Amino acid sequence: MTYTELIDQLSEELNLSKTETKYLVDELVSELTEQLGQGYSFTIPDLGTFKTKIKDVQKVYNPHHEKFMLIPPKRVVEFHPGKNLKENLKHINPQ
Repeated sequence: MTYTELIDQLSEELNLSKTETKYLVDELVSELTEQLGQGYSFTIPDLGTFKTKIKDVQKVYNPHHEKFMLIPPKRVVEFHPGKNLKENLKHINPQ
């Protein structure tokens, strides 16, 4: 599903204009991004929990230069699916 298809589907189901629906989705993403950027977790019931984690320094081998390099620590987003999402996905045929 594309972003446009999502907006179309939600606007029909919520009886809102596409502009209003796009605004709501954009605000949700903006708030989620802001909360994660501040180090907070964000839970959406029946969907799951988004949270950030700081990855430690990583030592990797660069075959081009034939030596090891250090990748600095960085913040990454983790997603843990909720119970209902997991249950619903179990019953979907993978084909």
